[in-house]
Amino acid sequence: MIKKIHIVSFDIPFPADYGGVVDVFFKIKALCELGVSIHLHCFQYGRKESSELLELCDKVTYYKRKKSFLHLLSRKPFVVNTRINKQLLANLLKDDSPVLLEGLHCSWYIPFLKLKGKKVFFRAHNIEHHYYQELASAESSFLKKIYYRLEAYKLQNQENVLAHSSGIFCISPNDFSYFENRYSKAIFIPAFHSNNKVFSLLGRGNYALYHGNLSVAENVKAVKFLVNEVFDSLEIPLIVAGKSPCKELLKMNSANVTIVSNPSELELAELVQKAHMNVLPSFQSTGIKLKLLFALFNGRYCLISPQLMPSKKILKTAIICDSAQQWKDKIIETSNLKFGADDLIERETYAREFDNLIQANKLIEWI
Repeated sequence: MIKKIHIVSFDIPFPADYGGVVDVFFKIKALCELGVSIHLHCFQYGRKESSELLELCDKVTYYKRKKSFLHLLSRKPFVVNTRINKQLLANLLKDDSPVLLEGLHCSWYIPFLKLKGKKVFFRAHNIEHHYYQELASAESSFLKKIYYRLEAYKLQNQENVLAHSSGIFCISPNDFSYFENRYSKAIFIPAFHSNNKVFSLLGRGNYALYHGNLSVAENVKAVKFLVNEVFDSLEIPLIVAGKSPCKELLKMNSANVTIVSNPSELELAELVQKAHMNVLPSFQSTGIKLKLLFALFNGRYCLISPQLMPSKKILKTAIICDSAQQWKDKIIETSNLKFGADDLIERETYAREFDNLIQANKLIEWI
């Protein structure tokens, strides 16, 4: 078993309040519980240093992310170029401990570490150039669309450094297939997350819920789809909850649609639990959406797009919807159901696939 590991995070992973840092934080927590000594290295830009991380890690080192307009002119992706730090590289080379790099954002270090004989592993949070291509498709701003497309091209080229890694930890089966076909060193380790027990309530709720970061273009697109093409002719109330809703979404408040801005973690958990169904359409198939895991561990029925399906096993506990008409039909059908003891047992059985300590042990075995 490994005794010590360096983890390089693209951001300060506390508070764990958005997708990528949730995986990083709860991975650190699980490794700590298993007795692994962690030297955490994280890039700082907008977040404060965290005393909570020192409770889990033996050492935490912070590095300023050097953001400049000139970085946009480089052949390297902006998200990578702004995280190149020679002192970080020197710190990683001070001992023989293996290194885990979080996301393609931190991948610049791979060939240099490999050259010095270091074991260097890579956590793929998604297929980055696919993700940026889809961000470009969802974006309405012309300038942002150009940025995302250029970044996608650069990220596709940057990905080639993964050939020098010791292993690639993939967050979803789709990502595993992609990376295994390209590099033959992929390992499937699902997302680490905040849930350690299923809290789904029995019985019925009286509304449908969508939740997510409401300033992200993909999520805005999902909400528009639900409001304009699915719930436009349904009598079932829809609540949309999440961070920083844009003005366009706030205008969607109506007799049948309620926008809840910036709910606390407890408020969101209560909304998820009390909903009759969590409706989570998605137009991207990269990575895994942590909001799905949150809904599965805390909510009753989950209706999702095929793109959101983390594995075929989910078919026993989630309802797959594709076209707008299919969403309408499944929502009406589900509204007449009562979440029972058998549903809860199936949910608990499926949830074991995402046990943090099991996945942390798997990670340790590979390293």
